[in-house]
Amino acid sequence: MSTPGDFAMSRFPLFPSRLLLPLAAGLLVTAPLLAREAEAPPMGRLQVTSDPPKATVLIDRRARGETPLVLPTLPVGQHLVTVQKQGFRDAWQTVELQGQDTRTIDFQLEPLTGLLLLLSSPSNADVTVNGVAMGHTPVLISTLPVGTHRIKIASPGCQPKEVEVKLEDRTPVRKQIDLVSNSATLTVETDADGASIRINGIDHGGSPCTVDRIPEGEVTVELQADGFAPLVHKIKLAAGETQKIKLPMAPLPAALRIVSLPDKARVYVNNEPRGLTPLDIPDLLPGKYRVRVEMDGYDPNARDVELGRGARKSEEFRLTSNTGKIELITEPDHVSVFLDGKKIGETKSKPDATSNISDPLAVDPIPAGEHELRLVRKGYAESRQKVQIEPGKTLPLSVKLMRRFIPDCLVVTIRGAEYRGMLESAADDAIRLETAPGVMTTFPRKDVKYQRVIREDGTLE
Repeated sequence: MSTPGDFAMSRFPLFPSRLLLPLAAGLLVTAPLLAREAEAPPMGRLQVTSDPPKATVLIDRRARGETPLVLPTLPVGQHLVTVQKQGFRDAWQTVELQGQDTRTIDFQLEPLTGLLLLLSSPSNADVTVNGVAMGHTPVLISTLPVGTHRIKIASPGCQPKEVEVKLEDRTPVRKQIDLVSNSATLTVETDADGASIRINGIDHGGSPCTVDRIPEGEVTVELQADGFAPLVHKIKLAAGETQKIKLPMAPLPAALRIVSLPDKARVYVNNEPRGLTPLDIPDLLPGKYRVRVEMDGYDPNARDVELGRGARKSEEFRLTSNTGKIELITEPDHVSVFLDGKKIGETKSKPDATSNISDPLAVDPIPAGEHELRLVRKGYAESRQKVQIEPGKTLPLSVKLMRRFIPDCLVVTIRGAEYRGMLESAADDAIRLETAPGVMTTFPRKDVKYQRVIREDGTLE
């Protein structure tokens, strides 16, 4: 059996065997291909057109060119022909080609329209698209082809406005168009509750208030509210201008009268001293105040007072005493009185007295509680005692001091006689000396040679 190499060597004896072997192999492969070409299927011819032209043609989902398109060699059989163009709906058709057949397909492309929702402020505005009237806002337009469109919105009393809108596909596009008034618009606010507003003499209700279609020029704004001072404000506005103003109104001052029982009490408003009761304060701003009334010997009284705008109010404070009183009678009189270490007075003798019992001495005011009372008179033993004072009450006391005989004076007469005792009085005409307990001796000045003081240690000054 011969091999391809043998065949090559016999036909081409002059060629080396290493060159003949590849050539023989190539001949073996080419032979089947030539056979298949002889058996290739028949071809058809297809022509595709579209309105509008320049649409992309796909044959069996494979792009083959743009319309108008001629495909001269297309295998016979069924084919899916699809035409695509931006801004138009896709179109397709199935075609059956037979051998040596020529088919022509013409596509009428349907424009692709978008969805446009137009709204405006104010509403009910006229809508024109590309010069064609489309109704009044709000309006849904579904007949516009994709692409860019010029839209005009107009409304009485407003400046017309034009905008461009681009529609790319069937995705809805929402467009809000705000028109500007061809006159001025003014918004007025104030911090005064219930304020009424007049613009150029016309009532416009309460605050806040927005007024449009105001003629350009100077505008007068008037505000009125209970408890506030009236306000007049002037402003200049231009056509198409929108302004917002907030006008603070001045609250009317409130008046407060403060009285107390008893009167002449100190008044504090928010911890600031304002005077004595009865007191009139005419210039308080509206609001809440802490009013406190104080008086020595009384508990402070305080409360919150709410004052409205322009209010007139009177407040009465009844004070409760926090002190008591001592009514003191001493025997003898002329006793020095000390309370808690501080001298507060001296008892006096009664008018036309026939005894040495004092006239009553009032000691007040004394804060409630326990106190020390000390009574002192020369020649008498000191008296100390605790006293309990109750608010608003008088404590009657009658105290008798024990006599002490301690000579404090030496009197020498012109006859040389010496007398020691307690000096009762020394007048221009006589010296009165207690020479023994309860024994009073009077020495006329003409009989006194000299008078000396006896110190507490018994020595003479």
